[in-house]
Amino acid sequence: MTNPSSKSKDPLDTWLVDIAGNIAVSSGGVGLLARIKNLPVPVFASTEHAIEWGSHLNAQQHATLLDIQRTSSNAARGERNLQQMVNLATQSQLMREAAEASSQAS
Repeated sequence: MTNPSSKSKDPLDTWLVDIAGNIAVSSGGVGLLARIKNLPVPVFASTEHAIEWGSHLNAQQHATLLDIQRTSSNAARGERNLQQMVNLATQSQLMREAAEASSQAS
């Protein structure tokens, strides 16, 4: 379950950018950046690797992984470099596999 206060859409006076380039423009976004920071997602080598890793996530980690997966999927769609697009799309799909394993393990 996510923290209800993390869903706040109140705009910030200043945008926050983390070291990975993720941007928060609301207090809810700041909460998401904190959750992302606390869930280091590996670069998956295979579907099996993703499923094994995802099967150990709790509900909050699962929700965070879905947010990261959605972002990487969107980034893949907007990428002009074909190889980078394929890499992002592949990792996004593997994150989806990990998230499905997480929801089945619960």
